[in-house]
Amino acid sequence: MQKWIAAAGALALGLSGCNMQNALTENHQPQQARLTMQEVIPPMAPATPEAAAKQNKFLEENKGKFKSTKLAADYYVLQAKRTFNEDKLDSALVFFNRAWLMDRSNNEIYWGYGLVYGQQEEYDKALYILYRALDKDKENARLLTDVATTHLARFYQYSTPDDLQQSKKLLERALQLNPDDTADTYYKLAVSSYYLLEFGPAWDYLHQSIRQDKEKEDKTFIAALLAQERDPQGIYVAQPER
Repeated sequence: MQKWIAAAGALALGLSGCNMQNALTENHQPQQARLTMQEVIPPMAPATPEAAAKQNKFLEENKGKFKSTKLAADYYVLQAKRTFNEDKLDSALVFFNRAWLMDRSNNEIYWGYGLVYGQQEEYDKALYILYRALDKDKENARLLTDVATTHLARFYQYSTPDDLQQSKKLLERALQLNPDDTADTYYKLAVSSYYLLEFGPAWDYLHQSIRQDKEKEDKTFIAALLAQERDPQGIYVAQPER
């Protein structure tokens, strides 16, 4: 379950070959069409009468199999999480589709769709549905962090300054809501600060992250920070050129 809980934590830093100034001043993002729920949640719009009939048959069968549609949705969400953790994203999406058909009020379904789309690098879809989940659970620090991470990932893809600013804003809010067990949040704040050219705060966030979790001591990120500004605490130093 750990991967599900911190699913977006494994995103690459995207540091190699990146010109930070260009990343902040150039917007390479293509014009995007406005999404609809039907485009993001597949079972909302079955493509053929046969597909619609198949969905109806599924609903009838499951109403007899489970004591309630809520319990049925809970079961399929559990299966979706399991397959997501096994990196079987297509299977996870199928299970989330089934869960949605049984109980579309279950907020974990929308959260789950967002994580799957994020892993598939479909960040527009991921953010569209994650914000629907966040609307119903605004004080969920873990969900805020996942939305922030998706913004950060879209920034890596398109160099969009708005994504970077929003990511940092959401991470700061997540930190306020949950000041404990926050190594991942601090680390991502360090990355956001780095790309915003705020190197002092980046060092501070990184040190706080490493104090909580030594595995956050990312050598690539540290080297990138050292290339911009020395470590104020003097723990890390730039290696001399050979």
